[in-house]
Amino acid sequence: MAKQIKHQATKYDTSRSALITVGQTTHAITTRMTIWSSGYKVRSISQLEDEKALSRGADLLSEFIVFGVAATVTTYEYLRSSESNRKKEESRLQKIRDDATILQAKLNSLDKRLVALEEYAKANRSSISLLRSGKEYIEPTSVVPIDDRDGEHQFAIIKTAGEEKQQQQQQQQQQSGEEQEKKKRSWWWPF
Repeated sequence: MAKQIKHQATKYDTSRSALITVGQTTHAITTRMTIWSSGYKVRSISQLEDEKALSRGADLLSEFIVFGVAATVTTYEYLRSSESNRKKEESRLQKIRDDATILQAKLNSLDKRLVALEEYAKANRSSISLLRSGKEYIEPTSVVPIDDRDGEHQFAIIKTAGEEKQQQQQQQQQQSGEEQEKKKRSWWWPF
């Protein structure tokens, strides 16, 4: 295909003169670079014959066409691949969101069932104590909700009963320490 374009471009006078100019320019540039890389100064560069300049210009045109087609195809494939990856990632994230919604619905259901069981246990303390060999049902100090979302896409920090007990004990120790310090100060000064 590049050869056909090269052959067609050499038929018309306008494209022929443009290709000769391009061929002469590329010859001048490559000759200058070769002389400079050898360490010599360029004094003058002789012109190529029109047929050789036409051939060089046509070769450059065909190489440019091949390069342009290759760059276009590569860019198209890259964009198509990135779009495909974006769609895959989007579908994966949507699946994760759907799974999270389903799991949250299950947790909400379990939370309701747990509340119902606790209410049943409160109502039937005596029959439960018989089942536990005389030990009485101990009601939890705080109910930890299973639905941990606080608003939209924000998560609340939920403390376990053990953490709450530990925090209460620390507060009690602080208060008792402050009271003992007040007593120490007040034995010699009543105010």
